[in-house]
Amino acid sequence: MPSRTLPPTTLRRRSRGKSMTLGFDDIKFPKVYEDAWGTGNVTATERPELERAQIFLLRFIVMNPDPSINHELRSIVGNRYYNTIPALAFAIQMNIFANTHASFAATPLLQAVRFMLIKGRVTDAIFSERTKAVVDFFFDPSLARNLNSPPSEFVIYKYPAARLKVAIVGGGPTALASAISLAEKGAGKVEVHVYERRWVKRVSPGGHHFVEYPSHAKRRDQVVTLQDSVTSLLTAPTYEALFGGRPEPVWPGSANIQIRKVEDRLLGRCQASEFHGLIHLHAEGVSRETLAQVGDFHVLLGADGAASWVRKSYFHGYEKERGKSFALGLAFDRPAGLPWSQPLNMFLTLGQTRYLLNASDFDGKGYLNMQLTEDEWHRMTSVDGQPVTFGHPGCLRRADGTVPDGFDESQVFAPSEDRDSALWKSIEDGLKLFGFKESEVINVVRIPIVVQAVREGVQTLPPQDLVGVRRPHALVAVAGDAAMTVHFWPGRGLNSGIKSGIALGDEIVTALNDGRFIGLPLDAMKEYNDFILKLQDREHDKRSIPILNQSGSPEMLGWLLGKANTVPDNVAIEWLIGAMTQISDRLQKRADWPFEYEANIEPQLRIVLRQLDSVTLKEMAVSFPWPTREMAGAEVLPIRAMKPEEKSRWLTQLFNLLREEQTKEKLPLRSPPLSPSSACFEAPRPRTTSPNPKGPALRRSNGTRSSPPARFSRILTAPDTKGTLGRPPSPPYDVPLGRVLSVNQRPGRVVLAEAMSLALFRVEEI
Repeated sequence: MPSRTLPPTTLRRRSRGKSMTLGFDDIKFPKVYEDAWGTGNVTATERPELERAQIFLLRFIVMNPDPSINHELRSIVGNRYYNTIPALAFAIQMNIFANTHASFAATPLLQAVRFMLIKGRVTDAIFSERTKAVVDFFFDPSLARNLNSPPSEFVIYKYPAARLKVAIVGGGPTALASAISLAEKGAGKVEVHVYERRWVKRVSPGGHHFVEYPSHAKRRDQVVTLQDSVTSLLTAPTYEALFGGRPEPVWPGSANIQIRKVEDRLLGRCQASEFHGLIHLHAEGVSRETLAQVGDFHVLLGADGAASWVRKSYFHGYEKERGKSFALGLAFDRPAGLPWSQPLNMFLTLGQTRYLLNASDFDGKGYLNMQLTEDEWHRMTSVDGQPVTFGHPGCLRRADGTVPDGFDESQVFAPSEDRDSALWKSIEDGLKLFGFKESEVINVVRIPIVVQAVREGVQTLPPQDLVGVRRPHALVAVAGDAAMTVHFWPGRGLNSGIKSGIALGDEIVTALNDGRFIGLPLDAMKEYNDFILKLQDREHDKRSIPILNQSGSPEMLGWLLGKANTVPDNVAIEWLIGAMTQISDRLQKRADWPFEYEANIEPQLRIVLRQLDSVTLKEMAVSFPWPTREMAGAEVLPIRAMKPEEKSRWLTQLFNLLREEQTKEKLPLRSPPLSPSSACFEAPRPRTTSPNPKGPALRRSNGTRSSPPARFSRILTAPDTKGTLGRPPSPPYDVPLGRVLSVNQRPGRVVLAEAMSLALFRVEEI
């Protein structure tokens, strides 16, 4: 065990009954302890520290009224086997305390051993596992520093608190971000143990031990969008480790990255030399049945995903799902880049909600997703009838009829065998929409999207699960998908996980430094619990639910697609082009737009959309564009982690939002208020001429790109609060979507308000 240096503990002050203001980390010992240890006139050579400690314990026996403790203590002092001060303390820890604290309160014997360890300078440097175990036990950060009845005459020393121990279940991005945050902010006061069954232990040629994901591990290939507002919270070394100095800007104020890269790079960051002894990575899984193997901890963090056993076991206020959606995922891998430019991909994605592309133009990897009706969901199987899942993915045949390497005949995706079916035509057109070939698809999975959460983010671990814990109780918390799952169309799941990991580090370290972890009350993590609940409200009510209500639920999507045949062919394509060009206008005017201005978007859109089947175009049209304005607004951020300039800018923007909303409320209404969704897109207007116009040809992804924005650049968009959504009209109420979409053939303000009202509420048919 490498040495661990703690703050010096030899400075002390004396007081004879005077009232003094003490910090929570000041420990008061009876003055008689100082006298019992000795005045220091005898040199260490004449009387070694061990002998001083033995004499001190014998004098303590005289002062202690408990004969049972005294008998055992006298036996320990007289045993020649215990020939060091740590050995004496360890014997007391095991034989008298039974390696467990019955309460968080300080006892006379506990104080006596603490004094002995401080005077013997055992806490100044730790050279062995046994010494570490002794210091961890007697200077537990959750124990009271002083007796309930303080001595009238005392000496004061600084309490050399041991590290707070946090055990993390799971090794994904949220778990790793949490471990890094705790280690960075804890500054040596927090020790983290992370457990992940997918890892394996390795030894480098130089004899260095490390863990990594093996090639056969089940990994997630999705590309996700990390918001600048989140990554700006990271320290410079962690940010550099995450992006390698090369973030890929796609959506404004964000960067795209593959999930497996996030895992690999944060795992590497955890194994940096600066975290040696602070972050311990265990290549093994943990379940409730094997929790005792973890040993001692103060806080158990469940970062084990949407199917979290930590959440299911300890959070009995677990909330039922708030909604669900079904999706198909087509993972692809191209040799280089993407078929279309990222701006064009973005406009095609935002103009409808049937298909979603999240991909990296750096390496040509990513996922194409397609929202499914319930009927389509049940048809997402391989030819052997098994559902295609991440654990059992499907594949597409090669052009010569063979199956790709790593798959067998039974795993061929069943809908791909019926090339004339409407379902396959929809999937095939999804690939065409973004320019992909079937040969570039590496697997096919179906993805359940369940929007759910817990009502509280922190609980007390039940007594039956305290095996290995040395205190009366421990705390248990959840983060990431274990705390809440979101609809991934708005793309905030991983952002929420990283934010919760950063917030966890902030609040645990702050509470630890303030002394609020003494006794391990639930209130010690109240700030973290409040953050999780606020984050749920933001990501569920303002992002996931709008998508679910519009077209995300299988029932609503089924109803909308059932109406698609009422839309004329020319109306569908003009509606889509109108929505997408309006999106282009708005996004390209943003200050944080990361690409060159693209003047000829409409011709490129027509080239792409005319390749698709008319049924697909109608389905895309009735799914409606993203409710982006409804999902906008101030982010929920861990304020303690924000840099001063970011915090100042964020607070100023919040103030401006409030002032703008107050001004709006005072203005008289000139017309009936529209629903919030009516603000999604404005009426079409003439295109702005760019000083560098491009030709009408389809812009490919290898086109010239402007420099990425500064790392901390972002704009806080004001939320739309113009109106309040009401209940849908009572049936019978049957509105042909074709008529709604046909007005002007493009989404004007009033028309779009009517159409989105249909999408946001289920309209029952007779």
